Amino acid sequence: MKAKLVVEATEKGVSAVRLGKKDRGAKPARSGAKGSERKRWDEIARKELEAYFAGRLKRFAARCDLERLTPFTRAVLKITARIPYGEVRSYQWVARKLRKPDASRAVGNALARNPIPIIVPCHRVVRSDGAIGGFALGPGWKKRLLALEKKR
Repeated sequence: MKAKLVVEATEKGVSAVRLGKKDRGAKPARSGAKGSERKRWDEIARKELEAYFAGRLKRFAARCDLERLTPFTRAVLKITARIPYGEVRSYQWVARKLRKPDASRAVGNALARNPIPIIVPCHRVVRSDGAIGGFALGPGWKKRLLALEKKR
């Protein structure tokens, strides 16, 4: 069976996008206000991902729940989320935006832990020498996403 993208959400927003065969780790939507919010963010993210892969979406609107992350990682992801569709920036560029110009490696480590790849487009961050660098879903996915965005 081919791996697919699995979306997980909390009542505050999308909390994870990962590879999986089924929604094993996802929390089921519960009844009540919190369960309906979780289901709402899950559905929005799934629809947006489908539109993104079909070439109809360039910017995600789904709210992300980054509460479990460190302040540094949250800051890195917020900067990364602003990189325009079809463009790339370097790890060093992100570090400079953080006003921590020597933190390129720490930026790379934070992006490697991005629980919401694609929606928070860490695939748009590459090495300063132009090499692709790492990606939470693997280098094959990173190349595929960059190629998808370049075609549009």
